[in-house]
Amino acid sequence: MEQFPFPGRELAENELSRDPCFNKIRPEDVATLADDAWKTGEDAANAVWEEQNGCSDFDLVTAKSGLTVKRIDKDKKVGNRRFFSDYYAGKGEICLYTQSVALWAKQNKMNQQQAENMILMHEYFHFLEWTKLGLSSKNYLVPMIVLFGRGFGKTGVLALSEIGAHAFAYTYYYRAADSQS
Repeated sequence: MEQFPFPGRELAENELSRDPCFNKIRPEDVATLADDAWKTGEDAANAVWEEQNGCSDFDLVTAKSGLTVKRIDKDKKVGNRRFFSDYYAGKGEICLYTQSVALWAKQNKMNQQQAENMILMHEYFHFLEWTKLGLSSKNYLVPMIVLFGRGFGKTGVLALSEIGAHAFAYTYYYRAADSQS
C-alpha cells in the first residue's frame, strides 16, 4: 500500500505551527489542541464508517448525504498555493479541481479516482463540521488582534479543522484498506 499522502498524526503539530494564529496559542496548549483535533477526525471517521456500512466510495457517501460534487477542469492556484477542492457549506457542494488533483495524484503515485476519493474524504469532514460536529477551528479561540499587550475580538484556529480533516481521511483510508486485506 502506498504511503498516505496527507499529514499523519506525527505532523499535526507541524500543521498547527503554520497557522497564522499559532503565536497566539499558549505553548502548553499546542500538543493537547493537536491531539484533540486529531481525535475528533478519527472518531468522526469511525462513526461514518459504521453509518455507511464500510462504504469507501466517497462519491456514494457524499451523494447519500445530499452533497453535490462538481468536478471543475482547472488547476486552482492562488499565489504559490495550489487548491484541490473547496467545500461550500451554504450550497452543500464540494468542488474538485481536477487538474490540481491530477498533479497531486501523480506526485503521490495514485490514479485520478483514488486521489479524488481521498480528497472527498477530507472535504466530507468539513461537511460534518458544518452539519453535525461544530467547527473544530472554534474549539480554541485567540484574540483577533493584539495591541499594546491587549487582545481584541476572538477568532478560531483554522489549522484545527485541517488536522481533523486529515485525521478523518487517514482513519477512513486505513479502515478501507484493512477491510480489503
